[in-house]
Order: sequence, then structure tokens, then C-alpha cells
Amino acid sequence: MKTKILTAALASLIVGGFAVGSVAFADETASEKLDDATLVAKIKADLLKSRAVDGLNVNVDARNGVVTLSGQAGSDAERKKAEDIATHTKGVKSVDNKLVIKAN
Repeated sequence: MKTKILTAALASLIVGGFAVGSVAFADETASEKLDDATLVAKIKADLLKSRAVDGLNVNVDARNGVVTLSGQAGSDAERKKAEDIATHTKGVKSVDNKLVIKAN
């Protein structure tokens, strides 16, 4: 079941990334769009695989290798783990962590 959710999430990210990318990143080349979409898909997959992060609550965007994380984390440790996953993904130049801690 988790594999089906992961596959569906990745497919929607990739398709959505290409659809939005053509409008939002008009100044990027096709290869830059593909590289950013690949980064987003890889990071999102790693977040969804992680037991330390609720990957469904983390939004991932990338532009020219700069990754932005947004959404909610359950704790500061989860927020930092999400940033660590993104930072250590090959091709990432920097990470802007805009995750907020959920109020209990």
C-alpha cells in the first residue's frame, strides 16, 4: 500500500512539476527544468521513505538546484531531518527550509 502511495505521489509531482515549470520557470532551459524536477522527485521519495519525516506534510520545490521545503513538521528534529535529506541529495546547491512546527 505504501508503495502505491509513493508511486502516485511521485507521478503527481513529476507531472505537476512539468506543467507548472513551463509557466513559472520560463527563463530556464529544458534541461534545467528536468534537473529541478528530478531533484524534487528524488527528495520527495527520500522524505516519504524516511521514518523520521512525515513526507506527505513536506512540499518540495527547486529552481536551479536551490531547494525550498515548506509545509509542516511535527518537531524541530523532523524539520532538521527533512533539511538534512534535501541537503545531502546530489545536485542540491542550497536548501531554504520554510517548514513550520505544527502546534500540538
